[in-house]
Amino acid sequence: MDAPEAVQWNLLRKHRRDIATCLDTEKTCELLINAGVLTNRERIVIEREGSPEERAQSLLRILPTKGPNAFHAFIQALKMQNDPHNLTVLLAGQPGRVFNPVTNVGKKVDHFFTSQDVRKVNEAMGGAQSVIVLSGITGSGKTQPALYEAELFVERHPTAVVWKLDGQNKTRFLTDKQNLLRALKKDVPEDDSQVDACVAKALDTRKTPVLLIVDDLDDGRLLSAELLKPRNDSKVLLITHHKRLQQPINVFIPEDSFVNINGFAFEEETDEAVDFLRMKLQQHPTDQLQRLAQKFSGLPLGLVAARSYIEKSHTSVESYLTLLEKRKNALKLEEAANKAMSQFYEKPGQEEAGRNLFAALRLAVDKLNTKAKSMFQLAAYMDNRRIPIVVLKDVVVDSPDMRNLELNSLVMEVEDWSLGTVEGIDNDRLLSVHEVTQMVMRLSLTEEEEKERLKTLLDILVKYFFKDNRYTRSGKLLELLSPHVGRVLEYAKDRDESFYLALARLYEVYGFMQTQCGTPANAEEPLRTAKKYIELLAGIDWPEVHLEVDKREAEVLYPKLSAASKRLPDDVFTSVIQSRVIAEQDLRLFNRFGKAPAGLTKAVRNKEPLTTAQYQQLVENGLAIPIERMKEVYLPELYASINYSLGRCFFYLKEKYSNDAEGKERLIKSLQLAHYVSDQINVHANVSVLHKYLSEANGLLYLCLEKEGKAPPKLRQDIEHAIRRYSEFEERGGRYFEFGILKKFGPDDYSLATCHSQLVSCYSMLIKLPDTTGVCTAEERLAWFQKGLDHCRRMIKHAENQVQKDAKGKIVERPERLANLYNTTGKFLLTDKGDSTHLEEAIDWFLAAYNLEKQKGKEDYPLRDALFGLAEGLKRRNQSDDLRKAMDYVCELLELCHRKWPDRKADIERAEKLRDQI
Repeated sequence: MDAPEAVQWNLLRKHRRDIATCLDTEKTCELLINAGVLTNRERIVIEREGSPEERAQSLLRILPTKGPNAFHAFIQALKMQNDPHNLTVLLAGQPGRVFNPVTNVGKKVDHFFTSQDVRKVNEAMGGAQSVIVLSGITGSGKTQPALYEAELFVERHPTAVVWKLDGQNKTRFLTDKQNLLRALKKDVPEDDSQVDACVAKALDTRKTPVLLIVDDLDDGRLLSAELLKPRNDSKVLLITHHKRLQQPINVFIPEDSFVNINGFAFEEETDEAVDFLRMKLQQHPTDQLQRLAQKFSGLPLGLVAARSYIEKSHTSVESYLTLLEKRKNALKLEEAANKAMSQFYEKPGQEEAGRNLFAALRLAVDKLNTKAKSMFQLAAYMDNRRIPIVVLKDVVVDSPDMRNLELNSLVMEVEDWSLGTVEGIDNDRLLSVHEVTQMVMRLSLTEEEEKERLKTLLDILVKYFFKDNRYTRSGKLLELLSPHVGRVLEYAKDRDESFYLALARLYEVYGFMQTQCGTPANAEEPLRTAKKYIELLAGIDWPEVHLEVDKREAEVLYPKLSAASKRLPDDVFTSVIQSRVIAEQDLRLFNRFGKAPAGLTKAVRNKEPLTTAQYQQLVENGLAIPIERMKEVYLPELYASINYSLGRCFFYLKEKYSNDAEGKERLIKSLQLAHYVSDQINVHANVSVLHKYLSEANGLLYLCLEKEGKAPPKLRQDIEHAIRRYSEFEERGGRYFEFGILKKFGPDDYSLATCHSQLVSCYSMLIKLPDTTGVCTAEERLAWFQKGLDHCRRMIKHAENQVQKDAKGKIVERPERLANLYNTTGKFLLTDKGDSTHLEEAIDWFLAAYNLEKQKGKEDYPLRDALFGLAEGLKRRNQSDDLRKAMDYVCELLELCHRKWPDRKADIERAEKLRDQI
């Protein structure tokens, strides 16, 4: 290579993520070890990564640390493998084709028809305008030409970014732009106003063609100059029902960018609508097909529903038109329907077509078989995109095998009747439905029917949406369900008392998920709402309960909660306890004792609820609590669970409560209340609930380790108390139930890893006690380090025991907190100021945490901690180009902190000080 060393490594860094998608890491590592560039220790670090791409990324991050000969050795290793992807050409500074496309755009529908509108859009795509606006009323067929162009775009530009953004409202638009940044492996700014600029920068940096599709754009003021920025071989497609768009001051979309989408032409010369209908309705007279086309003014959304209905029901066009007229006349009488329809078809010429469209969709929905319809109607109250349909099958009362058959039938019928699209396979299938179809279903229900559907949906979601996201794979469904739970809560929040229990449970888990998805500031409101619903059910009047001592409050609250729990209808316990869905980690616990009921493994795999017989077998095997006993404790346990999640918000929002002593005390009180109510459950019902353990291990002991306002002797005393308690948890483990099911028994790998992690933190705090106070000796510090190091080793052992691989060695499941544990090990090793071996190992662990969080695309505290650790470790080691790399990491850290956590002044000051030292 003639390029200077700095240029060589810059090229590698620039293309690192793309090279990683096609690098044979195993062969490359072997060749680099033989060349003396890579060490076996480094190969072990690389092999810890979960996927081939992660392992490649790890190798490519390590290489620049290996000195000037490493780049040449890497090039030689590529050449020895015949370099099938021309990576050596790319790393010589010449253009290469190693990018994979980045896209979230689905395929066009099977019934796609190349109409005049499609040809107009295709012509515009070949023109000079970089922004193209597809304008037409709802149902006119604007989205499908865009999907067709997306397919063509990827064919022409295999390295392109093709991304669809939902423009219905500001929130959805923002979410999709943030997801685009994550797909591009870029950081998501905390300041929402910076997202468009970050997207533009990311697309510019990538230097490949771009097609952005903004679907259902209602307000053009959401657009920005950054998002619409012209690029070579790139386009932006805006889809809207507006003839003209309001635009921000710095955005100008010229008149000739607009393409009017009118639907299928149905004039005599170019009767596209008849041609479209005839593709499936060959035997029907042309004049009848023309009448049908005229009824819908050529709108594809209505015509495809009509065509599917006529074809599948083997009826005549004449009979269908009669049915349509009856539905349309009925619709005229419905004031709510007319009002809703006016959102989409406001002009006089559109009103008739709109009524026909609504009527056609109603006919199509009514044509679904009874069970498919009962499932599909629930989707009317969920978000309209990516609905995990596995939860819908629970509405069908039948055997698991029959429910799966009915679910398959739903998928086929929804697509046959052109009511929605489904992606994915088996239990990972996701349904998307047009919002007009959702509205038609809601408007077709009476008030009583809507109440019944909402109650059913809430009861189903309670079974699937729970607070156990300890593992990445099993937690995926929770993340998918979260926006749907948010939507159904909007519809159900003002309902009567029969909804309160399900609402409390869902608001609690929804709030909990906000803390797990990086938005803890959004957690408190739903958690307080959940608490309010339980207090309403139990008739709790706080003025008469409020006492000085939290334990006394719990003693007063428990009888009220328990009495209310006993008053709940029997079907509540059947639904939320006996028929709950079991997580994979629960099944593994049952299998440890060899006591899992027959068929449970298959049920967990298919996400099927427990049967009555299976629950009874769990009770007989000591793995579940009898329903009669649960009637006494269910509401007290739920109240403890809500208070625990609410109290835990303090640890996520310390900055917020640093100047709010009263708010802080309320959250701490919630943690204490969770603990004491859990204790009351044990006293009165002899049931050890999980939140008794959690509220102490992850709550009260966390508070014990808070340093604020404590003198060193008092702090040491509190730390040693925490060490004793965590050591007891480690030895005994305990036996704890959660809502009737055994959740923890003895010292399992997950809780052991957590206990060891906390013990490591405790010994680290002891080592850092001030030297000047005489509170400890040098010998004690040395002993504490050795104990902490032992707990580090055991922590990692138990953490990696939980990593699951398939037959090919690919990681399929791992603890969600794995990066935290890597960081904990790295931070503890850094407390040894004199041992270079420990320093090397610390850097390895921070790098493993950094790579894992980058691969997950999550910007949370584990990433921050890894960046601090890498910068501090490399600064201390100070070999070769360590300081330059440390500066890279600290700059990334500062950018992240300023953007994501601007209120965390202490972190920013610490990072700036570190930058100055480097």
